[in-house]
Amino acid sequence: MIECDVRICTGCRMCEVVCSSHHFGAVSPALTRIKVAKLEEIGLDLAVVCSSCAQKPCLECPSEALAVGDRGQILLEAELCNACRTCVEACPIGAIGFYDDLPLFCDLCGGEIACVIACPTQALSFREDYREDSLEAFLTNEGSAGQRRAQYCRARGEALRRSWQSGARVDS
Repeated sequence: MIECDVRICTGCRMCEVVCSSHHFGAVSPALTRIKVAKLEEIGLDLAVVCSSCAQKPCLECPSEALAVGDRGQILLEAELCNACRTCVEACPIGAIGFYDDLPLFCDLCGGEIACVIACPTQALSFREDYREDSLEAFLTNEGSAGQRRAQYCRARGEALRRSWQSGARVDS
């Protein structure tokens, strides 16, 4: 899955631009499958995208329109989707968008992952050794998708700040 190194993400939003352009031929924050959480008050940016977490609460889709692909990505059968937004509300980190009555999940661009290729700081990377990270700590988080993204960004940033304060080196 796609990971963002919070230590070097500048919040430039190039990932959002190339994502919407790749999928829709237009540049629009509403059309992107990756969203940058910018926390100006603490000076932290983090690109948030579906991490295919271990719990996969989005798969609780009442119309059974969602499945997991062979690379861990969430697959949508659009004809089964009833636009209920259950998946959007279920995502603990606010990584699912919604446009034209369909949820927007990262589909890894069919192989050539546009956001990873375009990231000017190389903060984005794709993990071939797919692993399911637990997002259990965020499952009870409430609020809008943007608020959930901000909470996830804060949590990732707090660990990094603690390591910097102690003088230790930590991988994100």
